Amino acid sequence: MKQVIAFIILCMFSTSIYAQNFDADFNPEMVIKYRVDFMTAVKGHNNGIKAVVNGAVPFPDHLSMHVDALEKLFERIPELFPEGSDFGETHAKDAIWDNPEKFSDTVTKAQQALSDFKKVVAAGDMAQTRSAFKEFGKNSCGSCHRAFKRKHDH
Repeated sequence: MKQVIAFIILCMFSTSIYAQNFDADFNPEMVIKYRVDFMTAVKGHNNGIKAVVNGAVPFPDHLSMHVDALEKLFERIPELFPEGSDFGETHAKDAIWDNPEKFSDTVTKAQQALSDFKKVVAAGDMAQTRSAFKEFGKNSCGSCHRAFKRKHDH
């Protein structure tokens, strides 16, 4: 019986430790790593689109999948830069935290550029899609990177 009571107490104590860890403040280093991984996913979808529109791969039916994924990812970008994640191994410029309104406006413009590109993709003309992809890149990722991402060596 003592073993059962001890087990129950241990379980209750373990749960409270887990709950405390779960409720604790976020780990900024992990947020930065997550942000890098997230942006790598964005880059992967952009590279997939580029390969399709340039004719490097025979998967034109994948375009809408990539665009839909980017749409969902772009919606979440503002969440990736919480206060306190502005140091360490990050290429994010301080301007994100110093001028959050400008950052928010830039993300909104990137979302609009993606929406415009999505309409062209839906029309199905690969020549127009190729041209629109260049504009999308310049007006979305490109404009955000120019203003809010530090250049790095690799």
